[in-house]
Amino acid sequence: MNRLFFLLLVTCFLLTGCVKQQVLDKVTIPIVCAYDEAPNDQIELTIAAPKFQAGKPGSVSTILYSKVGHTSWNIIELMNMRLNRPINPGKFSVALFEKNLAAKGLADVLDVTFRDAQSSRRKYMAVVDGKTKEMLQANFSSNEEKGMFLFNLLDTNVRTGLVPRQNLHEFEYSFLGKGMDPFLPLLKLQNDQVVISGLALFKDDKYVMSLNEKQMRVMKLLLQNVKHGTLEAKLDNGSYIAVVNVGSKVNYLVGKDAKSPKVTIYLILNGEILDSMGIHSPKQEQQRIKDRFEKDLTTTGMDLIQLFKKEGIDPLGLGDFVRSKTRNWNEEEWKKEYRTLNVKLNVKVNLTETGIRK
Repeated sequence: MNRLFFLLLVTCFLLTGCVKQQVLDKVTIPIVCAYDEAPNDQIELTIAAPKFQAGKPGSVSTILYSKVGHTSWNIIELMNMRLNRPINPGKFSVALFEKNLAAKGLADVLDVTFRDAQSSRRKYMAVVDGKTKEMLQANFSSNEEKGMFLFNLLDTNVRTGLVPRQNLHEFEYSFLGKGMDPFLPLLKLQNDQVVISGLALFKDDKYVMSLNEKQMRVMKLLLQNVKHGTLEAKLDNGSYIAVVNVGSKVNYLVGKDAKSPKVTIYLILNGEILDSMGIHSPKQEQQRIKDRFEKDLTTTGMDLIQLFKKEGIDPLGLGDFVRSKTRNWNEEEWKKEYRTLNVKLNVKVNLTETGIRK
């Protein structure tokens, strides 16, 4: 027993010696990296790293490094030649991609990241409507380091906002998987403020189109179970009503319609009425309000599905779901069937009256 314990102790000691150690004071730890297209099939890589002022523990600013090259790793090595503290690319928490670059394809840019074991799979990514370098140069975060601001902006809106969940791991899964396509948040710089303006949709690794706020909201409901967010609807009398989502569930069911599959999406949303302008007795009109929300969600959802089929993209992963339920599923045959796929959306809304004037 003592001999076995000794061997285990020696093995643990040897394993700890295999870990490459890095002293924080001797490396540059960037939080955000940004990619823009450059002439001659090159890319411009810009990284933003926090800069701490000596003697001022609470004072932090952002320092930018930018260079043009053919590969990101070569660019980082060239950047290190003028830095006294080497860059640690494994600490990137946010990656931004110019929309024009994304339209040409991100496979080559992301290939190194997919292969890098040190790269965080929870890293957030986003497409920028404009130059990513110009966005990082803007003064959109005076009280917070820019990388942390962007990370918190994306993280908050994924966890409690309108943005569907999609980090590096999920993007890689959707990109490399069969019967699905990835998507990313779309950022825009407006009056020196960074805003999430929509959702960027991809066909394989290429950006093809974007969704607006309303479409993105419904797409999130079709993708995952949600316990937050607000829905707004306009009634026939011109008044508006707001409902908070206290819990929605979505389920897919695949069946056979003749020779082709049929997909039915069931969406159940439980909501609480929060605001009702122009409605003095919402309890009496609850059925009318419920019908309006069900109609709006069904119409927007089906319009989205028809749009996806028309563009030949599958951000909902319907192909992956059918593949999991179908023997001898063939990707090439599925792509031909997808544009005419029979998809039905059933929406049920349950409302409770709370927080409003009786």
